[in-house]
Amino acid sequence: MSIPPVLAEAVSPRNRAAKSEKQQQIAPSNVLETIEQHVLLDGFKIVVDLDKSRGSYLHNAVDDGRLIDLYGFFGSMPVGFNHPHFDEPQVRRDLLRAAKVKIANSDIYSVGYSEFVATFERVVGLPPLERYLFIEGGALAVENCLKAAMDWKVRKNMAAGHGERGTQVLHFRHAFHGRSGYTMSLTNTDPRKTDLFAKFDWPRVSCPCIDLSLPESKREADVIEREEKAEREIRDFISQREIDICAIIIEPIQGEGGDNHFRGEWLQKLRQICDENDILLIFDEVQCGMGATGRNWCCEHFDVVPDLLAFGKKAQVCGVMAGPRIDEVKDNAFRLPSRLNSTWGHGALHTLFAHHRGGTSCGKRRKSRRIFFGSTARVAT
Repeated sequence: MSIPPVLAEAVSPRNRAAKSEKQQQIAPSNVLETIEQHVLLDGFKIVVDLDKSRGSYLHNAVDDGRLIDLYGFFGSMPVGFNHPHFDEPQVRRDLLRAAKVKIANSDIYSVGYSEFVATFERVVGLPPLERYLFIEGGALAVENCLKAAMDWKVRKNMAAGHGERGTQVLHFRHAFHGRSGYTMSLTNTDPRKTDLFAKFDWPRVSCPCIDLSLPESKREADVIEREEKAEREIRDFISQREIDICAIIIEPIQGEGGDNHFRGEWLQKLRQICDENDILLIFDEVQCGMGATGRNWCCEHFDVVPDLLAFGKKAQVCGVMAGPRIDEVKDNAFRLPSRLNSTWGHGALHTLFAHHRGGTSCGKRRKSRRIFFGSTARVAT
């Protein structure tokens, strides 16, 4: 059957060229003014030149100056600007192909998607967390951790005859987990980000991070005392709310809340509490994961494995890794079709970008990590 020309023929390149010639490029000196006409301009007064920026140096098109990039787009830049790997012809072809169509990856699959999944597992996989969900945005990664935990706990409670209960998430002061619907009930850093929006009354406990302002000789005794206080608060909430709590969530290193570090013993204590009380442990490693601490995942330093791990930023693709406790419920959110989903799941272009940053041409896991993390290779080797 022949296809009508209107469905098969591409637009003439000549017409494209004529249209593009009419569109004059905005001068760097006018970029901020143009954006500000419609968008709140509260960021850095910098116009990045993506062609001239190199490695860890960002080129400002306004003053033609070069800046050392200690910002890294909220810590989401894994290899710096214009890595030569992306100049290779095959890589450029792959990226161009992916940029042409944004596939609904939840329903239509591709070779590029499978190559990314294989690369992700090989380079940064964290056994036994072997069920993956990919989505666009770190807050949505955390959000889907929460939904998976709620689903798991409520189904357990219903099976035990306790009814539809088990949707509360215990979290910590100074936490930042995003600005989406559920995550706003967890985030408590800058009030401007959460005030006046609807939130749930979920249990919030003190944050027993290491006080680095103290002399080293006093730090351990201080943090142990505050860990004991936080543990009492947690156990009190569990005693009061019982089966209503489905998860405990923590950033292994709090970012926006003040670069707050925890002892491994504390993360291990949380693992113990969760195991004792049929609660899931969630680590939010959107900020501190993907090699930023010297290992793929911050929790690897402390030999603590969560039940759910949220990732994003430097991965270029956000999402969730889930472990075997999820399968204690047969029809859990990772097994039931359409339970956790979105239109794109993740962008095909970003997926392919992350795949190439995974250094698939490198045979050894260790070597591929250097390409995957690039600018963080100083601590990721």
